[in-house]
Amino acid sequence: MNIVIAGGGVAGLEALLALHRLAGDRVSLTLIAPDPGFSYRPMAVAEPFALGRAHRVPLREFTDETGAELVQGAVVAVDDAAGELRLDDGGSRSFDALLLAPGGRAVSGVEGATTWWPGGDPEIYGGLLRDIEEGYSKQLAMVVPPGSVWPLPVYELALMTAGEARAMGQDDVVVTVVTPEHAPLSLFGEEASAAVADELRDAGVELKTGVVGRVERGGLALEPGGERLEAQRVFAVPRLLGPALEGLPADDEGFIEADDGARVEGCERTWAAGDGVVSPVKFGGLATHQARRAVAAIARLAGVDDAPDPGEPVLHGRLLVGAGRTRRLAGRGDAEGAPLWWPAGKVAGEYLPRWLAEHGVAPQGAAEPPEEGITIRRPLRDMQGAEARYLHELAREFRSADPAVGALGRRMRETRDR
Repeated sequence: MNIVIAGGGVAGLEALLALHRLAGDRVSLTLIAPDPGFSYRPMAVAEPFALGRAHRVPLREFTDETGAELVQGAVVAVDDAAGELRLDDGGSRSFDALLLAPGGRAVSGVEGATTWWPGGDPEIYGGLLRDIEEGYSKQLAMVVPPGSVWPLPVYELALMTAGEARAMGQDDVVVTVVTPEHAPLSLFGEEASAAVADELRDAGVELKTGVVGRVERGGLALEPGGERLEAQRVFAVPRLLGPALEGLPADDEGFIEADDGARVEGCERTWAAGDGVVSPVKFGGLATHQARRAVAAIARLAGVDDAPDPGEPVLHGRLLVGAGRTRRLAGRGDAEGAPLWWPAGKVAGEYLPRWLAEHGVAPQGAAEPPEEGITIRRPLRDMQGAEARYLHELAREFRSADPAVGALGRRMRETRDR
């Protein structure tokens, strides 16, 4: 079988390694990616605090080992019935099976705020830490925008920044988290939300829930309600847009519509996984899980009778809260840094983590989970209730100022009409 994988991130590489392992010489593999390298950032949220760094691995190392062809480019259109895709350079490729893992496109989620995300420029946040140490910044807002986001880094940054400010002797720094969620990390479940709220309160971090922050002079306007929050510096994680690939069903922000088995709706030979798929949460562990579901189906088509299927996508890990953690990561004094999520030091998955460990990019295995904290095991279907619908509708009402968002919505509606 001629199998094409589009995407050089965690989902695409998990799929490439899995298909090579399971199907062997039954398949001919092609990896298409716009970037020639894979960026491994398990502790990227700690980078501004002078801990951790990114590892960059050339995709050629993965394709050489799996015997796959590497094509640098991006998929822009798919004809599932004809088994053909079109690339951004005008070229085309045929396929017997296609797995799309293009990821999402990050755009500013809060106009006027400083946009930062794990994997972004650590110096952006490092400048804020210097301002805090020198006493210039006293009122800080960390904002979760409406729309498709992974909100966890906002809470981690808020807790780490509050702890760092105290360690600097700046006891009058006020850090506030602003989020449209009705409770912190609401899609994780009530127990997790309550625990994070307690963690924020213990750290002295203020919390505004159920609101959208708009930057105005001297702070934020919180809607609905019109409350004003004073802030000298405003940071936000980006919101994501989908790839909006011509020929495939998508929602009004371009995210690909796929079923629980990762098969694209209405398609016979096209699957999709990762951040570019319609989902209430964006998370690497879910991306690799979706990739393995798609691989199981594709491998069976290639004649592999016993291809393992991981079952329905599940968000799992451990939320590290309580036990007096300081969240300080800059190495001042004797306090240990602590991310909120375990495992933080490795990519979640089955095939990619093993490859990274064997090639010296990541440590072998993972440390045992800490005793404290809350175990999270939430099937994706449990996250698709009233809170997810509320957040989706809020995103439709409060759109990013990025002109691509409005144009994307119009284009998707026109495609549906046709």
